[in-house]
Amino acid sequence: MEHSTTHACLVHPHPLECEAVAEWLRRRSYIELVGKCTSLENFSQLPYLKDIDIAVVFDHHAEKTSDQILKLRKIYPHLKFLLLAQSPTGDSVREVVRSGVSGYIVFGAELDEWERAIRAVSEGKVYYGQEVMLKLAESSPESLIQDPAPTARDFLSKREVEILRLVASEYSTNKIANELCISDKTVETHRRNLFQKLGVKNSVGLTKIAVRMGVV
Repeated sequence: MEHSTTHACLVHPHPLECEAVAEWLRRRSYIELVGKCTSLENFSQLPYLKDIDIAVVFDHHAEKTSDQILKLRKIYPHLKFLLLAQSPTGDSVREVVRSGVSGYIVFGAELDEWERAIRAVSEGKVYYGQEVMLKLAESSPESLIQDPAPTARDFLSKREVEILRLVASEYSTNKIANELCISDKTVETHRRNLFQKLGVKNSVGLTKIAVRMGVV
């Protein structure tokens, strides 16, 4: 499948590492690297923000980053963010996810995972690395009361379990429809039913529950 070109900007605080990552991004045929900067503060001042599709952000302070991303997304709703952070905590992961990032992995991940993440985000999908997903699944006692982990699949149909698995595997609506030989409209109906039955509001919530149910 051919990918349309995605215009990306790299945000990295260290010049030498930044250039190494920039060179890696330039080798992706579906990415056009249009700019580099050292921080999200500098990124927010770039004159060509409206022309950028993805910001690839390396950051050590995820808590602060989540606020900056939220503000930027309100001004530039078309922007997608892929965050690479160091050893995130459960609380920082939840804050960053709430800010609306499209991708989130640890920057110590293998390059194969970098590739999966950048591909997914460039295609308009959501991608969270394994370590990030494990942090999401570690809910506080208060969260567990409001969002109990399912212990059985009795209340989900076989088709709903299939949809849940594919959503958690980052399949698009169209790809799920093709995989299961059903219409896009039917996929969306199943997705809405899953939101209702599992008490979540988005694909991140479905993915977290899928991990805890062991369907992925």
